[in-house]
Amino acid sequence: MMRKILWSFFAAVCLVSLTAAQTSLNIPRNVLRAYEKGTRSFDGKPGKNYWGNHSDYFIKAELIPQTRTVKGYASITYYNDSPDTLNQYVLRLYQDIYKKGSSRDWQLNPKDITDGVKIDTLIINGSGVSFESKDYRVMRAATNLVVSRFPIKIAPGTSGKIEVEWNFVIPKESRLRMGAYNDSTFYSAYWYPQIAVYDDVDGWDRQEYNGTTEFYNDKNNFDVEITVPGGFIVWATGVVQNTKENLKPEIFERYQKALASDEVVRIITAEDYKNGNVTNAGEKLTWKFKAEGVPDFAFAACAKYLWDGSSVEVDYNTSRRVFADAVYPIGAKFQEEVALFARLSVELLSHEWPAIPFPYPKITVFNGEQHGGGGMETPMMCNNAVYNNRAGQIGVTVHEIAHTYFPFYMGINERKYAWMDEGWASFFTFDLVKRMEPESDELPGFVRVLNNMLGNEGMLPLITPSYSVRTNGYGSMAYQQPAIAYYILRDFLGEELFKKALHDYINNWNGKHPIPYDFFFAFDRVAGENLSWFWQPWFFERGFADLTIEGIEKANSVVVNVKNLGTYPVPVDLKVSYVDGITETFHKPASVWKNGEKVYKHKIDSSKEISKIELIQVLGPDVNMNNNSYEVKKITQ
Repeated sequence: MMRKILWSFFAAVCLVSLTAAQTSLNIPRNVLRAYEKGTRSFDGKPGKNYWGNHSDYFIKAELIPQTRTVKGYASITYYNDSPDTLNQYVLRLYQDIYKKGSSRDWQLNPKDITDGVKIDTLIINGSGVSFESKDYRVMRAATNLVVSRFPIKIAPGTSGKIEVEWNFVIPKESRLRMGAYNDSTFYSAYWYPQIAVYDDVDGWDRQEYNGTTEFYNDKNNFDVEITVPGGFIVWATGVVQNTKENLKPEIFERYQKALASDEVVRIITAEDYKNGNVTNAGEKLTWKFKAEGVPDFAFAACAKYLWDGSSVEVDYNTSRRVFADAVYPIGAKFQEEVALFARLSVELLSHEWPAIPFPYPKITVFNGEQHGGGGMETPMMCNNAVYNNRAGQIGVTVHEIAHTYFPFYMGINERKYAWMDEGWASFFTFDLVKRMEPESDELPGFVRVLNNMLGNEGMLPLITPSYSVRTNGYGSMAYQQPAIAYYILRDFLGEELFKKALHDYINNWNGKHPIPYDFFFAFDRVAGENLSWFWQPWFFERGFADLTIEGIEKANSVVVNVKNLGTYPVPVDLKVSYVDGITETFHKPASVWKNGEKVYKHKIDSSKEISKIELIQVLGPDVNMNNNSYEVKKITQ
């Protein structure tokens, strides 16, 4: 038995060493230590020593519309599954971004500048925290509240309890991912004091929220009660527990019908508001929600918006259904279709891309913003704008719902690697929007953006921590470049192998905290090859792609010499025009460059006389389109 154990250990060590040696990717020291400690593995799977902390949140909050104030009490049980004893605690006070003097990289309306989050009480394991204590240190910087050297510790394998009372004012003009859209319409995200992530790579995540980078949280459980004035309805992360208590019987009956309906049900109509037939009587109403295994909690409250909903089967093996609903202003164009868009998004995400059953029991699309575009994802909730065209409304709906998988289900640190979630959400959106609106195609626009941006000073390597990027290339680095890279990766791996690798990555890492190397190594293992030739230029270098037709060779056939003047491997798409007016296209995946070649030779077997050869763009960028055409003079094969 001992010999067998020693042999297994020796084989495992050899496998790790071999995998580590095979990659040519630079691994920073802090990241490499995680692999050395066994919390991560060079095969792209969580290591045998992997751990992750989590919390149970019980929150009681009240929204006061007249003053746009949210006040609340939270009791947080924090479970320390790490091997470390904790006597430092980091809380996030996101709304301190609106505090006078706070650092931010997002322009805010001066009317929204406040005193930030007011903390009335903070207790750790029954001991009150004094902000003036000399025995330990309490530091409040930007959006973080850090308690250091606290005498009460949380040992490994135990839990601690943190209690906090707070209040803040919801912004009205700036509306950064949330806001007061009018006197009776509110979306509240990033709104409660939150325990920061303590992970195996960096320890406490002390990166501050400056407005650009978004999300990094553990997988938590929430039990939340939100009190609002009578007549207000609350939609939130999680499943509402007391709908029947708050809604008029007829409205509740429609809601129940929508939970099991394949067709969109108009739950609340304009006529219902006119007749006062929406909520039960009461000066105040409390709405109760529960959510399990989610990284964050958001809510919307409104007294005038319409509400539609339906459900969709996401898992054919279990017949599990997901509720998809939409909340929107009366009279807004295309809004009556949003619940349908949401339903189709959930269905296509579950069965086509990524083809993983939708992980949450519901998704609410709240279209609160009527001025300006964009959208914002929160778990089981979207805060989207009202678009003036159908394709735009479909696109924002698909994109924000797609974020359910990345970052939420996967636990991505998008503060550090925004491309690990925005790139995937964009990738899924390309395919699914075309399924819902065939004439719409976002891919060419993304390629054009990369054509303009690649090779410029503002474009840093994708592996650069997102929180450190302050250039005009940030958007392209987070969205366009990774999305196109995933498209090119799928093109040369083939759809079946690509999906197999994606499923392996998702199934191994959901609910945890994958980093780029986990993604790279997982795809390497499933593909059965070292893909560093692709990862290195696309994710670690400040390169670009520039293909040109260097010339042709004539023998029994015509050979086109395509040269890559840049550093990025991209697909080769040729359009050949013949003298008789017929054209023909040829496609070769980016793998033609995998061995370091700078020239790809494409053989054209045809008896026809060629008049022109062009490089066209389908998937890959090309920063110089002026050298993509070659006129052929009197060449007959």
